[in-house]
Amino acid sequence: MATSLTYALLLATAVSAGDQERPLDGEPEPISEPAVGTARVERTFEGRKGQLQLPSPFLAKPDIQIDGDLSEPDWDKAVVLDGFTQYDPRQGAPASQITRVLVLVSDDAVLFGIQAFDDEPDLIRATLSERDGFTRSDDYIRLVLDTYNAQREAFVFTVNPFGVQHDGLWSEGGQRRWGPPIDSSPDYIWESAATRNGEGWFAEVRIPLKSLRFPEAPVQDWGIQVYRRIQRSDFDESWAPIDSNVANELSQFGTLSGLTDLDPGLFLQFQPVVTGKSIGELDDETGAFNRSDPSAEFGFNLTYGITSNLILDGTYNPDFSQVEADAGQIVVNERFAQFLPEKRPFFLEGTEIFNTPRRVVYTRSIVDPIAGAKLTGKVGGFNLAYMGAIDEVTSSDSNPSAYVNLVRARKDLPGSSTLGLTYTDRSESSAVFNRMFSADTRLVFLQRYTLSAQVAGSADGRTGLNPRYGGLFAAELNRSGRNLSWNAEFEDITPEFRARSGFIRRTGVAQAELGGSYNWYPESGLLQRWGPRAEFSGLWDHDDLWSGRSMKEYRASGTLSTAFRGNTNLWLSGSWRNYNFDRAEYDGLVSGGVDGLGGSPYRPDQAQFQNLFGASLNLSVSRWERVRGSVRAGWGQDVIFDRVTGTPVETANEYSGSINLDLFVTTGLRGEIGVRHESLFRSSDGSRYSSATIPRVQAQYQFSKAFFVRSIVEYGAQESRGLQNPETGDDLYYCSGEECSLRGGRASNDFNLQFLGAYEPSPGTVVFLGYSRFMIEEDSFRFNNLEAQNDGFFLKVSYLLRM
Repeated sequence: MATSLTYALLLATAVSAGDQERPLDGEPEPISEPAVGTARVERTFEGRKGQLQLPSPFLAKPDIQIDGDLSEPDWDKAVVLDGFTQYDPRQGAPASQITRVLVLVSDDAVLFGIQAFDDEPDLIRATLSERDGFTRSDDYIRLVLDTYNAQREAFVFTVNPFGVQHDGLWSEGGQRRWGPPIDSSPDYIWESAATRNGEGWFAEVRIPLKSLRFPEAPVQDWGIQVYRRIQRSDFDESWAPIDSNVANELSQFGTLSGLTDLDPGLFLQFQPVVTGKSIGELDDETGAFNRSDPSAEFGFNLTYGITSNLILDGTYNPDFSQVEADAGQIVVNERFAQFLPEKRPFFLEGTEIFNTPRRVVYTRSIVDPIAGAKLTGKVGGFNLAYMGAIDEVTSSDSNPSAYVNLVRARKDLPGSSTLGLTYTDRSESSAVFNRMFSADTRLVFLQRYTLSAQVAGSADGRTGLNPRYGGLFAAELNRSGRNLSWNAEFEDITPEFRARSGFIRRTGVAQAELGGSYNWYPESGLLQRWGPRAEFSGLWDHDDLWSGRSMKEYRASGTLSTAFRGNTNLWLSGSWRNYNFDRAEYDGLVSGGVDGLGGSPYRPDQAQFQNLFGASLNLSVSRWERVRGSVRAGWGQDVIFDRVTGTPVETANEYSGSINLDLFVTTGLRGEIGVRHESLFRSSDGSRYSSATIPRVQAQYQFSKAFFVRSIVEYGAQESRGLQNPETGDDLYYCSGEECSLRGGRASNDFNLQFLGAYEPSPGTVVFLGYSRFMIEEDSFRFNNLEAQNDGFFLKVSYLLRM
């Protein structure tokens, strides 16, 4: 009854009952309800009509309980965001479902009341999942606050129909994958609750001012936006209309204006952390499996708000262990290092400012820190950040620890543009050092164009010796567009460049890339969107580029992507590749002889590495509520690389594929089943060179929003044989003087078991109980002679005290 009354109050429009506008074509007919007084009418703002300037809806101490029931009278004093429009797939079309969001600002928080009406409430998708775990499976409402109104970063708060939370930071210029550039790593403290009934789903959200960063100003304006995702139809809708022809989405937000005397009060957080563990390991000499006595460590984190926008963090003896291991990766024919995402809490908070066009700051390079400190915030038009840590992992036993210092400053420029400077220093005692300085900029012009550029220099060496100096230059131009979009990119890195606090996959090369896509959006029929994308990329040795020599590698590819109604997507791709390596790059590779000695130099015919073709198919289906998944299949001509020199040795036929299924068994029980496979067969004789198969099964039961248990089983069977001369079949060796070593060839059959029980009522207050076991066997998938290599029990308890 209370919900129906609130619904009736919110149906008032900006005109009198006798002079209402006719809904736009395709818009749901509003339910007929009596109009209310003009006070409510004047506080309703329709996004589709361009009513995007909201007055501050201040109420010092609203009497509102965060329980998902919007019947409290104080909600009548809120401003109402109404008139949502669709932005994908039909940009500018009326919203498919009615959404209204109420906004209040109190003396210590921002409050939102959400009414997500649905004409088919039984089809609403919602799971009781862990925090941050539902945005690709559930319906949701996303609240975005640009508290500096600078159109560069914004706080993101998302809630699903069970009140489960997702949060993060939106950073324009950050990595975009499957949606906007939102870093979901940060966790903020806020309240949410939701209810469902026959009209849709409803939620209340309370975000404390202590959980936000904003200017120290007596009067300020914030950018504001609300998104709604309807999973079953693959529709995305927003309050402020979104034009995908505009590069900076934050510049299209509405404004919450006239916020006065905002004061978060004292901001002080103290988090003690206790971690206990018991580790078992196999003794290679005796063959015995030994378990250490249980041990415990104590540490703490301390956070102090110097101002409302300048935060100091410190930590001692931090628990930087990951809760679970990284998912296995196929590495049988990889030439370069694999990137692993950061998962450790201390490094995640406030570090988005270190994002640059090229990753010159990579916090996982700090492997085993003893202590750390951070200072992050915004002063005037400058974003500032400092991070320091002492790392126990160094390059030699003679250096007991490494000292890491990272400094970043970024200046806001007019028109959503930025200019940034970065300095990193990693020193091991006084003997070994690496220093890097970088400048970068991001320029937005003519609304749809973005130019990003970065230049960096490094000094790497030992005290008393001349350091090696290296440089990096990168630039990228992007055109945003709903139909036509394209990008052009160039990068040049000298062989001497080293960023030991960053992640640069390859040095000594120059690369160029050009790509473009065009999309059509049919208004009716089976398709929602379809269109082609084409890309061309080339790679030179750094010296070859500037001496006018030809490319070492180049690749062309094309993809036809199709989005069907009912949340089904299909991609068809084809590629064409060429490799051109100098004969001198094979120096040291020999074929035949006795253990390589006396063998003949190996110089492959470069013609075999020309005109290599490949194709793949990807299908993603999310139309069913209980079972969703994806399938990928690929075939192509590839090359077998020498892992050390990175040179191609011979051609091969590659077969690859993957299957992933998400099973939503009940509201709280979810399973994931997946398998990836890749195999290479030599073109010369058809024999198998390598094979990798990684199946993975995960099951999770969510008892409540705060408590879940999860188990993961993963098997990794990977094998590669030794490199061979494709003409003679002889083994390949690498020889230096009288020392020769066989190239390639390795095998591993790893079996991982993981269990985790987690209770996390709020970020920072957690109890983790886990067990993991790592085993190997000689023959893959036999399971009859598994030998444990190590295992471990761990218990982590932390409590966040906020003042």
